[in-house]
Amino acid sequence: MQGIGDSSKILTNIGLIHATLGEHEAAVEQFNAATQLDQYLAVAYFQCGVSNFLLGRYELALKDFEEALLYLRGNQAINYEQLGLKFKLYSAEVLFNKGLCLIYMGNLQAGVADLEAASREQATAEHAVIDDALRDQGDGYTVFSIPIGVLYRPNERKMRNAQARDYMGKARLVAASDADDAFTGFTGVTRLKMGITPTNTFV
Repeated sequence: MQGIGDSSKILTNIGLIHATLGEHEAAVEQFNAATQLDQYLAVAYFQCGVSNFLLGRYELALKDFEEALLYLRGNQAINYEQLGLKFKLYSAEVLFNKGLCLIYMGNLQAGVADLEAASREQATAEHAVIDDALRDQGDGYTVFSIPIGVLYRPNERKMRNAQARDYMGKARLVAASDADDAFTGFTGVTRLKMGITPTNTFV
């Protein structure tokens, strides 16, 4: 039986695939299902916010990013790699996305304040764009997101420990009254090839 963690990862993967295909409504459904199973899954709130933002649902996206920030629990980043997802969720990216939502909702002052907070939290070279967005007050910028193709993958140790299972078993001969009958094939066809007709006469 799968644990809640595994099920929420699968739902997150399905959401990520929908998002990659541009099916953001379906993606949001999957991310919401994932966070219903695991309410602490910050990365699912984050990506749900991305899909809601791209659908123009800025209020819902803002709520998602607020949840992601809450479950970062004051940390600058959460590294999901040990859980099978090659992605680090940074507070700078969540704050930036939150700020963009506020700007798109017409709340420029609060939005710029979040961009400033994001700027102070920068942790990678990719975050340099935050200062550009701050200078332009978010105009023409879009949200940070999990890169395309990044999905939860099974833990390598788990995969090594997984044993191959043979559900079919080995094919074996159950009974043969004559050693000449101990073969695999269609009896009639084989007998005809040997020159014997169904009435046991040689052709």
